[in-house]
Amino acid sequence: MQQYQRREMQDWLNLFEQQKQSGLTAVEFCRQQQINVQTYYTRRRDIRLQRTSSKFIQVKREVTKVESYTEEMAGELLLKLGKAQLSVPTTINPHWVAAVMKALY
Repeated sequence: MQQYQRREMQDWLNLFEQQKQSGLTAVEFCRQQQINVQTYYTRRRDIRLQRTSSKFIQVKREVTKVESYTEEMAGELLLKLGKAQLSVPTTINPHWVAAVMKALY
């Protein structure tokens, strides 16, 4: 009965590097080192996932407060933001106005 060797993460990292530098395929390398190929691929995937998921950092989004106001003038809606202004009829679909504002923001 074959005895399995338990390897730590650093041992696996060393093996991955050795395989890369050997020029052998993973299958050939595993055969040479007497490593189960499925275990090799599984550990490589798991370690990559662990290493990449720990690189995420939380980013706080700065919220910019935009002040705007509307004036209803003679059946038209006047939207002003800074030097820009948009005049649309008051009968306009509010979803269209929201979509335009979202696109401009």
